[in-house]
Amino acid sequence: MSEQLLAEALPGQTGDPREEFLSRAEAIVGAENVIHPGAPEGYLDPYPLNAGRDRWPGVRPGSTEEVQALVRLAGETSTALWTFSRGKNLGYGGPEPRDQRMVALDLSRMNRILHVDEELCYAVIEPGVTFFDLFEHIKKRGLELWMSVPALGWGSVLGNMLDRGYGMTPLGDHAKNLCGVEVVLPDGELLRTGMGAMEGTELGPIFQGGFGPTLDGLFTQSSLGVVVNAGVWLMPAPQVYANGDIAVDDESALPALIDVLTTLRREEIIQNNALCGNVVRAATMRGARRDFWDGEGSIPEWRLEEMRQEFGLGQWNCKFALYGDRGLVERRLEIVRERVAAAVPGARVDARIYEGEDGLPIQHEDIAELDRTQMAGVPTLKPLSTIGWAAEDGGHIDAAPILPARGADVYAFYSEVKKLYAKHGFDLYIGYHLYPRHMVHVTMIFFERGNEEMLGRARALYSELLDLARSKGYAPYRSHVDYMDRIQAGFDFNGGAALRFQELLKDAVDPQGIISPGKQGVWPARLRG
Repeated sequence: MSEQLLAEALPGQTGDPREEFLSRAEAIVGAENVIHPGAPEGYLDPYPLNAGRDRWPGVRPGSTEEVQALVRLAGETSTALWTFSRGKNLGYGGPEPRDQRMVALDLSRMNRILHVDEELCYAVIEPGVTFFDLFEHIKKRGLELWMSVPALGWGSVLGNMLDRGYGMTPLGDHAKNLCGVEVVLPDGELLRTGMGAMEGTELGPIFQGGFGPTLDGLFTQSSLGVVVNAGVWLMPAPQVYANGDIAVDDESALPALIDVLTTLRREEIIQNNALCGNVVRAATMRGARRDFWDGEGSIPEWRLEEMRQEFGLGQWNCKFALYGDRGLVERRLEIVRERVAAAVPGARVDARIYEGEDGLPIQHEDIAELDRTQMAGVPTLKPLSTIGWAAEDGGHIDAAPILPARGADVYAFYSEVKKLYAKHGFDLYIGYHLYPRHMVHVTMIFFERGNEEMLGRARALYSELLDLARSKGYAPYRSHVDYMDRIQAGFDFNGGAALRFQELLKDAVDPQGIISPGKQGVWPARLRG
C-alpha cells in the first residue's frame, strides 16, 4: 500500500491502518477467521482485468452478533469494510474490494437456512447459503418446492438477489422475490424492514410492503448496511414441466424472434425468461476455442457456419420452459408453436414434457438430462467449463446492458457490438435473457489470465461497449468493481441527481464511510473525489 493511500485512510497515521482492526477482530471471530495483509488465502478477483494485483485482508463472521461487533470496531478504527456473501460474483470482480484501503467482510460462514415454509412457498436464509445448499435442503425434506437458480449454483442465494442477478424459472427476476431483510446498519444497529419491523409477526417474508416507504430496495447493490438474513420466495413444484428449444438458421430473423418471444412472455404463455444464444455460446459448452479454430482474430463467419452445421443447431438457439397442469402446459406449448411458426418461418420448435406420477408434483429425478434443468431450478456448475474458452488459464468479464424488449432495437445493437468484438479480436458470445418489457444483452469477453496484451484488448473492448450502450440510452444492470464509477456517471439526468441523493443517504446513514465505500460509484464524503 502506498503512503498516499495510507494518509488518505487515516491522516497522520503511519503503518497499515487496517492492522489494528484486524488484530482486535481476532477476539470477535477467532484468529482463524482473520486474514492479514499478504496472507496467501487473501481475497482477489479470480479473473483480474489487470495483472499483478495484491491479495486483500478480510474477516469472516459467523453470526449477526459478530457482524455487529465488527461493524462497530470498524467505526472505532475508521476501517472500511467491503461486504460480500460468498465472493462468487465471477466476471464482476468476485470478492475483490474497490481499493487498497479496505478489508473484506466475508459472510460465507453465515450459512444457516432459518426457515422454509412449504405452504406459503418461501424461505428465510443467511447470506452464506448457496443455491446447492437450499436445493439439497428442500430435496432432503421432500418439500414440494422449486427454487430459481442462475448459471452457477455455488454462489450465494442472497448475494445474487442483492446484486439483482437472474435465474431461469418464473421467479427468475431474483430481486423481485426478495421479501423482508434483516440488516446491520453502519453504526451496528439491527434493522428489520417491511412488516418484519414488528415484533412477533410472521409477515416479514410474505408481504413486500410495510408501513411507510419500502426499504428492501435500499439494500440491493447498496452500501447502506450489511444484510444478515432475508426472505426468499419459492414456487410450488408443478405437476408438469416442459423444456423447450427453438432453433433459427437465419441470423437476420433475430428481430422477429425477439418480438414473438417477449410478446409470449408478456401474455404469460411462456412463464420464464427465455434464453437465446448464438453459435459461439453453444461452442463454449462443447470445448475450447482451439478445438474449433486456431487462427488469429474472431472466428470467421464461414467457420461459424461450419460449426453450426456440425452441432446441428441454428444461428439462434433459444430455450424456454412451461410449468403447471398438463392441460395448461400442452395448450401453452401449442400456442408457442403456432406463434413462432407464424412469426419466424422455418424456425424449429422442440419440447420434452415431464410429468409427476398419479397427478402428484413432478420430482427432479423424473427429468432426464439434469444438466439441462436450470429452468427447473436445479443448480449446476456445468457452465464453469466455458471459462477455458480462450485459454486453459482463462477468465472473463461480463458485459450485460439492459435493452428494451424490441427486436429491431436488439438487432441494431447486436450488429454494432459484433463489429466491436471483431475490431478487438474476440469471439462474440451471446446469451440473451428475455423478459416481458426488457431484455439483458449478455455478452462475455473471454481472455487468458495474466496475458497483458489480451487483457488490454479486453479492457478496450469493454470500455467501447459501455460507450456504445450509453450512446443508445442503455446501461448494465450490475458492474465489475473496476467500472462502477464510470457506469454511475452515465446516470446523468439533472446533473446526476440520482447520485447526489444516494450520496445524501450515504452521508446520513454512514458518515464515516464504513460499509463498502464506492459500491456502485457511491462514495462517502471523506473519500469522495
